[in-house]
Amino acid sequence: MKAILRHRDPETPRQRAHPAPWLRDAARLTFGNPVSCIYLTLVAAAVVFAVVDSLFVDHPDASMSGVWAALLTSPTLFPLWFAGDAMWSDAGAPAWYSMATIGLAALVNALLLGLVHRSLRSRPAAPKAVVSGGWDTRWYGDH
Repeated sequence: MKAILRHRDPETPRQRAHPAPWLRDAARLTFGNPVSCIYLTLVAAAVVFAVVDSLFVDHPDASMSGVWAALLTSPTLFPLWFAGDAMWSDAGAPAWYSMATIGLAALVNALLLGLVHRSLRSRPAAPKAVVSGGWDTRWYGDH
């Protein structure tokens, strides 16, 4: 049996499925719900506050403005900082790595908040009948 070759008209565009649906779903969980958006806004405000404070305000000693961004991203931030200290054990992690970990930790936390938001907003599944020993226990309890 010969296979029938179908030739595509070169003038018509090829219809493709979305290349990475998991990426679209992850972006929707990270940026597409109100809980994650509020969290990312708070982190962005804390980072802007720390940058403005370090660039435009003179302090006689160290400022604690960067602590707010670290506290907001804290569950995920500390393992990333420990990994940076392990990679650059001689002099410690560079400044760009510390800033990048705050951004990465904020995105991971927003994704986790999106997962929690989706699980809390989803409807519970309909109760299913439990079959125990051949008996349908939907109305009689589990025997």
